[in-house]
Amino acid sequence: MATSTSSNTSFSLKLIGIICILLFFIELLFLLFPLQLTDKLWNINLSRSLVQQGIVPLLGLGAIVTAFYIDRAHESSHSSSLSLKLPIFILSSLLGLMFLLIFPLYLGNVNQIKEQGLTRINKEAEQLENQIKSQLTQIQNQLSNDQVKASVEKQRAALKEQLKTQLNELVKDNQKYNQAINNSQLPTAQKDLLRKYKENPQALDNFIAQQTDPQQLANQRIDQIQRQKEQQLQKTQEDAWKELPTGINSLLLSIGYTVIGWRGLRGMGVAKSSSRRSK
Repeated sequence: MATSTSSNTSFSLKLIGIICILLFFIELLFLLFPLQLTDKLWNINLSRSLVQQGIVPLLGLGAIVTAFYIDRAHESSHSSSLSLKLPIFILSSLLGLMFLLIFPLYLGNVNQIKEQGLTRINKEAEQLENQIKSQLTQIQNQLSNDQVKASVEKQRAALKEQLKTQLNELVKDNQKYNQAINNSQLPTAQKDLLRKYKENPQALDNFIAQQTDPQQLANQRIDQIQRQKEQQLQKTQEDAWKELPTGINSLLLSIGYTVIGWRGLRGMGVAKSSSRRSK
């Protein structure tokens, strides 16, 4: 009865193990096609998927090895498992080698993608800054023309009168003033202008000068580009660091598979040599 139960348990563990291994390789086939070996992003996604699925065949191998121990405890089933041992331990060793190779290749591809991203971000920011500087030069050249300069001054005066009317209406009415200050949809710059104007009406002249001065506008835009560039650089660095656990997991999987494979192969070798000596 005990032998029958052990035999059924061993068979079930082997079946579960083989199914786990087959599931992994079926998934691998779908991941491999279409092949894009020269595409680093494809290689990264492939490696990440393999590492994420890598525990499945490891559990399967663990189930099969457990079945081997059960078979060894009952000599009647031991001989029937010998034909399965060698390919299982070789497969485990090969998977260990595969995940060992994935470790440097994956991190190397991630690092190259990161460097390409950093270079692209810096290049795009530099191009935008050069465009702004070129536009600033053109505007400054246009302002050297008296007619253009007079037109700009006229627009400034009209803008000043429009803003002055709106601000006076808000400042004179405390209820409207408080509503504007507490309005979450109103930009912070306009709220600051409203506060400053209430204390000193001359603040409007400074605001208009800042908003219409080409040099200051260019500087503000360049500062904005620099902040966005720093944020993108930081995000790219952080995204690269987030890939490190996948590389570490690949290394751990490699250790697990290699230990199972080589210990099994060494055990079989010791068994064979001992049997020869007994003869």
